[in-house]
Order: sequence, then structure tokens, then C-alpha cells
Amino acid sequence: MRMRLATALPLLRSTARAITWWPLLIGAALGPAILLVPTALDATLTATHVTTLTRIAATCLALGAAFVLDDPAARSTPTVPTSRLARNLLRTALAVPIAVLSWALTLSLASAGDAPLAAGALPAAALPVGALTLEAAALLAIALALATLAQRRNTDGHAGVVAAPATLTLAGAAWLLPHPVALTLSPGDPSWTQSHHRWAVVLAAALILFLWSGYEGRSRRLVTVAIVLLTAGTAFTLRTDPPAPVATPAWTQIVPGGDCQCADGTRFSFWERQADPAKVVLFLNGGGVCWDARMCAFTGSGGKNDHYNWNDQSGERPYDQNAGFFDLTHPGNPFAGYSIVFVSSCTGDAHLGDTAQTYSPTLTVQHRGRVNGAAALDHLASRYPDATQVVVIGKTAGSVAAPLYGGLVADRLPRARVTVFGAQSGAWPDNPGFNAEVLGTAWGAYAAAPAWAVDGLGVREWGVPRFWSQTARHAPGVVLSRFDYAFDPAAAVEVTRWMPGDPPDLLSIIDANEAAVERAGATLHSYTAPGKRHGLFELDRFYELEVGGVRLTDWLTRLVNGNQPSDVRCDTCDQE
Repeated sequence: MRMRLATALPLLRSTARAITWWPLLIGAALGPAILLVPTALDATLTATHVTTLTRIAATCLALGAAFVLDDPAARSTPTVPTSRLARNLLRTALAVPIAVLSWALTLSLASAGDAPLAAGALPAAALPVGALTLEAAALLAIALALATLAQRRNTDGHAGVVAAPATLTLAGAAWLLPHPVALTLSPGDPSWTQSHHRWAVVLAAALILFLWSGYEGRSRRLVTVAIVLLTAGTAFTLRTDPPAPVATPAWTQIVPGGDCQCADGTRFSFWERQADPAKVVLFLNGGGVCWDARMCAFTGSGGKNDHYNWNDQSGERPYDQNAGFFDLTHPGNPFAGYSIVFVSSCTGDAHLGDTAQTYSPTLTVQHRGRVNGAAALDHLASRYPDATQVVVIGKTAGSVAAPLYGGLVADRLPRARVTVFGAQSGAWPDNPGFNAEVLGTAWGAYAAAPAWAVDGLGVREWGVPRFWSQTARHAPGVVLSRFDYAFDPAAAVEVTRWMPGDPPDLLSIIDANEAAVERAGATLHSYTAPGKRHGLFELDRFYELEVGGVRLTDWLTRLVNGNQPSDVRCDTCDQE
């Protein structure tokens, strides 16, 4: 590959004339053009949108680069004084300035922030330039490597017609990889850095293939060269990108109207925080439940009965909270980058009911939790149709219905990975009297449930633990999990009279319920913490809680990322 200057300059000119430039120029122009479309349409973008468009631009550039090594004269000039590798490197060097200019313009448009950003989107300054550049370099290397491989396999000089579709196929396959080996994650994903270590490996493999396919001599130095480039690329990625800050949460109140209403007939609303459209939390808030005139009366502290969770009342809105799960700027929050649909239960029926219940001549209660929840679910499905990950979180009484809503989400978004995390209802009983009197009659929940949820069960058999096993039968891909304090005095206080024992042994009931769920064929991941505490999501205890050396937030991160965490259970459960 040693060429005198007198030989190199004529070769440079002849090579420049021989390159088929138009595919590369089209690909280089398409990339920036793609980034201009949202601005022209005044589209609202999130960090995921911008990252996706930038990746599409990189793919267009790689498809154009696949034709750089085309040499129609190859058939008529089988023997040339310059090696194939030297010719390929020279063609690549001539194409690099165009690729660099196109990519710089693409990143400039992606970082300009001209298009309006959605609530929760990363600011323009946080665009992961280095990581995206590593991805683009890997795609370019793949295209060129496939082109050199095509050169090696045929002699007609048209390598691009083979390399371009192969590159497109591999780029598409990268989007389909499951989370443990995913390459196309969103900024802010806990595995973002690890995914770019994988991109660096892809780049190294493509470079090795490019050098090997073009080299006609002995190839003992190729691996060393590739490792050097791999190290440089990884260092560039890690040094260039600052930690991506999590945007300040912004909440919007949604009033669905229609048949939706609170227990006293007033309007029902839920709340939404738009962030990553691919990752969504459906948060079913807790609150009290009721089923008689005393419990359901519309009086209490502040004029509102504590057996309801009034969605418009101060202190019950998500933005009234600034700790625990609701601290969406906390670096340890597994859900910081997620879009969130937050649903309060202002109907006293744990998001399950669909009936108007007259408890006295002066008290008619609209138990319409199922109707309200369906409206929130409709909104989630229409707003986030391309979500790839949905986590249904149930807090206290909200966790009673969480598995059923997990099954409903799976029905509406069949391509999403659905995880259910139900917290603090593990002791709710499977008692025939409670099932019939409360779930069946007072709330009308049995009649309102989807057919699959009650399949094969009469109303007296349809207890809360069955919600988990019925969901597992209907949607086996849904990941089911629960959290409980061993002796939480408030989590199931309303249903104590239907529990065995006087007083009931709460931990024994939790264990028995979980065993029954798993005997029915479901896998229920569990985290049981010691003591008599109650609060979790609204407190910084959400980040501090650790049992058996396993922090709750770490356990949750593994769970929602598609891993299978082991069950966690306190050893001395009666101690804090």
C-alpha cells in the first residue's frame, strides 16, 4: 500500500471520477431533510422522537455509502497495480467529507431545538451527540463492510445493490432486539451506556470485516487496528456525552366527560405527564373504599369523606407531591423518563365498579371506577399507540385492580411489554361473602369486569387474589409483581372482618394469597418489607427501602427492564 505521491494524485483523480456519487449525495441530503420535517409541521417532539429521527438520518447516510465502492469497470479491468484494500480506503476517504458534513448538519438540526419539545423532553443541549455518532459510524462501517464482502463474492462491480438492502435489513433488525441486548434505546434509559458498549462492538466487527474483505495479503494486523478504533470510539462516546438531565415534570388535567363521574356525581378527571412516548406508567392511585351508608357518606375532613380520593382536591393531585415516586428529577427514579397517566379513585370502589348504589334515601353513590379507568385507558392507548413498555402501578387500594388493568393494557397495546406492580393489597381476602356482597353487589364489579377476568368463576369465587391468576391466564406475557409491608395496619383495614383470625395475621394472609396465585399457574414476583409502615410512593422511603441487601428501586429497575428479579422477603418481618 505504499504509493508515491506521483502515483497517488492521478489515482485520486481517477478514483473520484469512478465513484458513483449520486446514492451517497441523496443519502447525505435525506438525513438533514428528515430533521426539518417536524419543524415545518410545528410537531411536538420528545427526546425519543429526536433520537429516532437522527437514527433514521444515519441509516439513510449508510445506505448511500453502500454504493461508494461500486466500480462498473471492474469486469473489464480485473488486474490493477493497486490493491483492493488501498482502492477501498481511498474511495472511503473521498466519501468521508460528505458524510461528515451531512452528519454535522443533521446533529445541528437535531440540537437546534427549533421544533417544540413536549413536556418531559430532554433539552437540546442534552442530545447524546457522541453516542449517536458512534451509532452512525457503526452503520457506515456495516454498509462498507457488506460492500467489500459483495466485492469479494462477485466481479461485476455493483456491490451497492447487495450491500444497501443488507444494511437496511440489519438496521431494522437492530430495532427488534429485546432489552437485554437492545441497541436502540431512548436517552435516559438505565441501559443507555451499556447499549453503546454493544454499538462499539458492532463497529469493531464491521471494521474487521471491512479490512478482511478488502485485504488480499496476510491479515495478522487487522484485529489490532480494529481494537484501537474500538477503544477510541468508546472513549469518544463516554467523554462527549454529559449525563442527560431529567426534565421538570409538567402535568395536564384531562376531563374525559361522558359517563365518567365521581361518587357524588361531580366531574371526574385524571392527570397526564407527557415524556417518553415509548415508555408509559398507568398509575392507579389508592384511597379508601366503601360499601355502606356510613362509609360512603359525602362528609368528612374538609367536607370530603376520607373513603374517597377526590381527584380535584388539594393534596390529591400528582403535582402536589414532590418526593418518592413523584420526584421525577431524582437520579434513582426508575420511572423518571416515563410518560405517566395518573388516575385517582374518587368512587370508593378501587377502580372496579360500574353501578349507582342507593345506600339511603339521601345517599346514592356512583361507583363508576371501572368507567373512569376505561376512559384513562382509552386515552393512554390513543396517545401512546407505539408504546413499547407500559408499567401499571397500583398504590394501596389502587393495586387491587392493577392486574386486571394490566390485562386490559395488553389487549389494547399487544406489542408493548406490560408490567404490573401492585403495592400494598397483598392481604385482601378471597372470601365468598366479600366477593358477593362488595365486589358483586355493592360495586357491580363482577358484572363490569371483562369476560376473561371472570371466566369460569361465579361471583362468590371471584376474589382479589384471582385477579392475578386470571390475568396470567389471559395475557401470559404480562409481568406480575407485588409489594407489601409485612404488617401494614392500614393497607387492608376496611376488609379485616373478612379475613381469617382475630386479629388476622397479615403476613400469613399475604403469603397464602401469593401461594394461591402461583398454584393457579401465575408467576408473581414479590418484595415483602418488614414492619408496620404504610406509605411508599409519596415518600423518599421509596429510594431508601432495602431488604436483604436489595434496594427496592434496583429491584424495580430489573423488573421493568425485562429481567427476572428474585423474590425479596424480610427475615425478621416484625422489626422495622
